[in-house]
Amino acid sequence: MSRLFNILRARRAVKEAHFMSRADLLKLQERRWRGMARYALEVSPFYRRHLAGIDVERCQITDIPPMTKELMVENWDEIVPDKRLRRAELEKFLHDPKNWGTLLHGRWMVSTTSGTTGPGFAVPHDIASVDWGHACQNLRNSTSPRSASQPPLPLFRRRLKVLAFVTATSPSVSAALYATRPWIGALFCTYHRINITAPWSEILAEVHRIQPDAMMGYASLFGRLAQAQLNGELNIRMPKDKGYIWAGGDAVTPGIRDLCRRAFGIEPFNMYGCGETLGIARQWRGMEHLHCHDDMLVFEAVDAADQPVPDGVLSDHALVTPLINKALPLLRYRVHDRVKLGPVDAHWPFKRIEQIIGRSTMCYVFKTPERRVFIGTNFLFFMDEQQEVAIYQFRQTGPDAVECLFVPQPSVDVPVLQQQLESLMRRCLDDGDCTSVKCSARMVAQLSPDPRTGKVEQNVPLADETA
Repeated sequence: MSRLFNILRARRAVKEAHFMSRADLLKLQERRWRGMARYALEVSPFYRRHLAGIDVERCQITDIPPMTKELMVENWDEIVPDKRLRRAELEKFLHDPKNWGTLLHGRWMVSTTSGTTGPGFAVPHDIASVDWGHACQNLRNSTSPRSASQPPLPLFRRRLKVLAFVTATSPSVSAALYATRPWIGALFCTYHRINITAPWSEILAEVHRIQPDAMMGYASLFGRLAQAQLNGELNIRMPKDKGYIWAGGDAVTPGIRDLCRRAFGIEPFNMYGCGETLGIARQWRGMEHLHCHDDMLVFEAVDAADQPVPDGVLSDHALVTPLINKALPLLRYRVHDRVKLGPVDAHWPFKRIEQIIGRSTMCYVFKTPERRVFIGTNFLFFMDEQQEVAIYQFRQTGPDAVECLFVPQPSVDVPVLQQQLESLMRRCLDDGDCTSVKCSARMVAQLSPDPRTGKVEQNVPLADETA
């Protein structure tokens, strides 16, 4: 029953924020970040050093020194407030797959980050903060606060079938959120899940068997599903009035949006977050941009010196201060995404995000000499079938050229594989009306991460063209 009370309290608080003015929401946000700073000072020896000389009752949030991932990992046991959340305890808990998707001591959801910015590590979240996220998912769904509401109970009709694509072969955030969802949601929906790392043929068969009304998962996966639907490999019918597609983890590109519209009659919505902070922003039904959860976190777009950048200016990176999760107090935690903030919407008090660059740079602009735009997701469509490739990256090498760098699996005939990849790239580019773009494939021993994001991006267009 405690989860039910969590949801009800979170639902009431989330809904109250909907009707606040921007000024009142910022006051609420300030009360919460100062409260989190006081809490961090109380429970954490690290923060007592990190915030030495700073009066958290009077300072501005920009006076607080940022927290990097390296600082967090290095000082973990002096940051978490409970000895049961120390690094060794979390790793021991997740070492047993039976614990994946269960609550540590009945109160913490524990999952691992993706590891795309370095080695993955375990992160705890208060189950109360997780329930706040579920409340947001259910209530922030419309163009205005007055039209946003909890879905009605389906008393005389079948419940909505919701399909979640999760990484089930590790204690991932997606799998943990699915496994620890509140039981009350089952009154409104029936939930199904598919392991996103399963063979593509099995994924298609399961999607066809389930016949979902709604789907949640990676944007690039929905592009592939839409293409399968259009090619006749998949046949599902999603209701256009109540059905939805929530996409996160990578970009909802124009190509993916168009594919889903043509295949399912539904455009996917964007979600934005990371394992350390969970949800940062979402796109709501009828809204063009993502909107920050300003009542649940402080999201700052900053320059290289950690100073705020104006709306409409692309940041060097971003800083996030979660306001609900006390299992891991984070003050101004650095995420390596470049973002562009926009004005507050007329009907909502929340800041909007107009652009995100970092994890989602997937659009190539070629000049041959005529301008050609190519969505990098199209390359990914054929790569999942290449079992002989361990790791790969598509990189634009000039205005009219792109190459595929690949790390082969052991005992592979590299010249044959190279020729096969070049042939697939050629076909893909020709289908995208980029017949004059040169393509090549090249084996490498390893792939280096992007120095800005720390990730090995699957698509790397020319930076000046992307901008």
